[in-house]
Amino acid sequence: MRTPALVVAGDKDASAHLTTAGPAWHADPYHLAPGPKSLLTLFDGEHGLGGVSGYDVAETTDENPERVATVQLLTWAYLRSQLYTGDSAWQEARKALADAASPRGRTESK
Repeated sequence: MRTPALVVAGDKDASAHLTTAGPAWHADPYHLAPGPKSLLTLFDGEHGLGGVSGYDVAETTDENPERVATVQLLTWAYLRSQLYTGDSAWQEARKALADAASPRGRTESK
């Protein structure tokens, strides 16, 4: 995968039905693919990251509206900055996440 991508993972997404490698497995697309890539890791994020996969789906173990809002905000900012050269939405969203009194996650890029 050589194109730019945002990988989103929860640090508590064990997903035993998908892998025995544990939560870190979900970040493999970021770690194993060449750059440019960004990784958003959501603290306490479980499978489905707050219901992102759909309303009332059985595989969602994480029902957290704040986490859904965080995914929405950061995904929007990432896409905006990828689509509009010079747009600072991604950098601003990353800074806001890092500077929050109680951050909901962390980002890294390569």
